[in-house]
Amino acid sequence: MHERGQVIPLVAVALVGLLGAASLAVDVGYWRYQQRIEQSAADSAAIAGAVELLYTHAGAAWKAAAQNDATANGYTDNGDDVRVDVDHPTTGPYVGNDAAVQVVVSKKQPAFFAFVLGKNYQWVSARAVAVPNSAGRECIYALSGDITMKGGGGGGISAPTCGLITDFNLNVTGGAQVNATFVGYVGNGPSGGTYPQASPQLALAATDPCPTIPSCAYLAANPPPVLTCQDQSTLSSPLLPGEYCQPLNLSGGAVLAGGLYVLDQGLTASGNGTISGTNVTIYNRGGVTVVNGNISFDLTAPTTGNYAGMVYYQPPNNTSSVTVNGKSGTDNFSGAMYLPSANMTLNGNVPDLSLLVVGSLTMNGGGIGAHANGLAGVGHVVLGE
Repeated sequence: MHERGQVIPLVAVALVGLLGAASLAVDVGYWRYQQRIEQSAADSAAIAGAVELLYTHAGAAWKAAAQNDATANGYTDNGDDVRVDVDHPTTGPYVGNDAAVQVVVSKKQPAFFAFVLGKNYQWVSARAVAVPNSAGRECIYALSGDITMKGGGGGGISAPTCGLITDFNLNVTGGAQVNATFVGYVGNGPSGGTYPQASPQLALAATDPCPTIPSCAYLAANPPPVLTCQDQSTLSSPLLPGEYCQPLNLSGGAVLAGGLYVLDQGLTASGNGTISGTNVTIYNRGGVTVVNGNISFDLTAPTTGNYAGMVYYQPPNNTSSVTVNGKSGTDNFSGAMYLPSANMTLNGNVPDLSLLVVGSLTMNGGGIGAHANGLAGVGHVVLGE
């Protein structure tokens, strides 16, 4: 009879073991699940902070950007059960890198069975570091559509000192070559092509680089006022800057005097000849740009002043396309071309430029040469270690 009561302490001891096992199975599993959620929030907050730091270069706005992003994902630092620490990395390979942003998200997570071990909660933390892309700046952006390259020949992109990124799909077929320091896409990757430097990789979406480029930012904030229309019945040589209210027809070529050309209805050109000029900025307020035949371009942007480095600007509300048909050879645009909401289509020509920002880019056997310089974008942010 007395032996029957001896089972109770054995059961109690076994129960503690069972609850400990349940703690491992339930509590630890729950904490790991919550850590994955925190990791996503930390990744997003680090990227937000690093992007802000990349664009502002100073001040505390990057810390606020990271904190606000964490809040948007459900983690607001309250000094009690939730902590969001934002700083530059204090451990790991990016210590001392003032361009890197570290975010540590920590939260007290409840214990369900671990209370028998004297634990009512567990601090669960996740750390993330975001840094600018180490491969360098981008000089070709597609912000609202695909980059599509078809075939070989002279087709492809030559950007040996900078990178390219599309916020949608990268479609490359045939033998088109993409020679760039970084080749990024957000949607689907290519099924063909050759890549001498960097292989295509899934990337975070790029931000419009316009705010980081003084001339682009100036034009965005200060669009040209409506001016008196130039007389287009007989075009002077050299062509004079000003407002062109009808489509500007430069068939056969033209010499452009230095200055700002405001186009209300775009530009057309065909036949043979060269469109040339120095200290030239074209502002396409509306209308398509279409070039047919063997028209060549040799345009150089201003090197000083409000429009320095910008050779062609199309405001974001102008979705009119730019199309170049049937051209062979090389065009020279010494400066940036900015048309962030429009498609550019190249059918058989290879323009050379400093920076290209488009909505989407289609190359049917044609190509682009781009090079990094002071106008190249700020690049983008990637997650580090």
